[in-house]
Amino acid sequence: MRLKIILYLIFFFYLIIIAKVYILSVANNSYYKKLANNNIHKKIYLPPIRGIIYDTNHNPIAYNELRFDISLKPHLKTKELNKNLKYLKQYIDFNITKITKVYKKQNSPYNQNYIPILEYVKYQKILDILPILKQNENINVKSTYLRIYPYKEILSHILGYVGKANRKDIAKYPSLKYIKTTGKNGIEKYYNKELIGELGYKNIIVNARNQMIKELNTTQPKSHNIELNIDTQLQSFIYNLLKDTNKKGSIVVLKTTGEVIAMVNYPSYDDNLFVKGISVKEWNKLIHNHFNPFLNKAVAGLYPPGSIIKPSIGLIAIASGKLNPYKKIFCPGYMEVGKRKFRDWKIDGHGEVDIFKAIKRSVDVYYYKIGLLLGINYIAENLKRMGFGNKTKIDLPNERHGLIPNKMWKLKRYHQDWYIGETINASIGQGYVLVTPIQAAINTALLATGKLPIPRIAKKIDNTPIKTEQKNVLSKKEKKLLPLIRKGMWQVCNAPDGTATRHLEKLPFDIAGKTGTAQVHSIPQDVKKRKREDELAYWKRSHAWLTTYGPYKNPQFVVTAMIEHGGHGGSAAGGIISEIYKKLIQLHYIKYKGLK
Repeated sequence: MRLKIILYLIFFFYLIIIAKVYILSVANNSYYKKLANNNIHKKIYLPPIRGIIYDTNHNPIAYNELRFDISLKPHLKTKELNKNLKYLKQYIDFNITKITKVYKKQNSPYNQNYIPILEYVKYQKILDILPILKQNENINVKSTYLRIYPYKEILSHILGYVGKANRKDIAKYPSLKYIKTTGKNGIEKYYNKELIGELGYKNIIVNARNQMIKELNTTQPKSHNIELNIDTQLQSFIYNLLKDTNKKGSIVVLKTTGEVIAMVNYPSYDDNLFVKGISVKEWNKLIHNHFNPFLNKAVAGLYPPGSIIKPSIGLIAIASGKLNPYKKIFCPGYMEVGKRKFRDWKIDGHGEVDIFKAIKRSVDVYYYKIGLLLGINYIAENLKRMGFGNKTKIDLPNERHGLIPNKMWKLKRYHQDWYIGETINASIGQGYVLVTPIQAAINTALLATGKLPIPRIAKKIDNTPIKTEQKNVLSKKEKKLLPLIRKGMWQVCNAPDGTATRHLEKLPFDIAGKTGTAQVHSIPQDVKKRKREDELAYWKRSHAWLTTYGPYKNPQFVVTAMIEHGGHGGSAAGGIISEIYKKLIQLHYIKYKGLK
């Protein structure tokens, strides 16, 4: 009996051993195999090189230059740190005291990564000493790329710049964990996802010392380049026109189909300042400059439009059926509403005025009466449809809406009722009304062609074109009546008494447009004789507008100029507009019969 029990125990013991052997050798085989693979397999991510940005002539306007970053091993004692810094100092000039502070600031017990101390060292400085530095295990030299903007101030508002990726950036684009920089403004920001590219990787086998013993496979990173519609020759030409005449403001040149070929703001800034991190001194110099060089005025500058909205308001009025375009309205130089006199820019008035003369001579009284005829809500609703008061959806960040006010807006904003006088001011582009130069440009394209374009800076990504779009926002009746508005705009630039005619140079084709003189400070209504613009202090002078399209019979381009505190639109911008059209001819952009 006892023997039998012993045999059972031995049998049971062997069963347990066999079960454990099975578990260890068979059942857990996949687990331990996976664990072993994790110990020897490693995936290394390969960051792509940021995409190059080209202009429309395939000229690189944002590219990458090979540089090197130098890092030191963490947890070095003071004596050892000094020794390594002095060693480096033999080959590269730097401030040891400053670099010591940089190192110690990042040298925490929890940091196991090499600490960067010198960034973007030029290739030429590293080339000869790289083999020497590689022999020092405390020093790590790693290749990187510096973003270069060769045109500096000329293209900075379009291109923007790159900077170091922060946590917020990495949360949006996880691949930035392996990439040093990200787009912070302009095209660099708007098309950041495309310009970042796609990570590559390679699978390798390493030993216990983390040394690679075999490479299994590699997937190369992908970079994507972008080509813009911008013509750098034209952009540089316009920038220098403003710089040489010291005229602050913004100029937009676009095809009537929406492609922006130039967008210039003056003054501007050098976007290269931001790539390595801008100094406090340079930043303060930028943000405290009264002329706002950091602001992309074309898309984010808000200005009263003055008379450049008159053609659109004229179209709204005659399309409503409440205004006969041929009927004469008398302008004595003012209009009385209650006890107030709203004055015209011409003291003795314009006499009998129809829609053509109202546009040609920019007759304020004519538009005062339109304002009372239509009411602010009707005007606002239709101006928004025609490109004002809404974002244009241009492919740039930080665009602003502008403001086309109505009764509800004022009630919400100021908790006040709307007054008739405010309608009168709005009807000539004053009061609360604010627009951007890009809005003025697409509105001009609408009047020229009957379609409202969505402006586009980018032309294509790699070899894939970016489509332009034009919206049908006008009714059939409005399109039918457009020739009347265009005739008035032609007279602005060609009739002997047009507000822009004498300021424009003779071109081999006619252009059409509208001038605007937008007041920036109020003038009491009892002041009959107003000071000339050149008699006023600079900051009290009106903003000067001139927005045009041409050729008149075959509209291909819009050229819109806004000169800050420039005074009268024709005199401030006429010469510049003429030069731009001549440049468009020289660069073979404008094509029409009779022009070789």
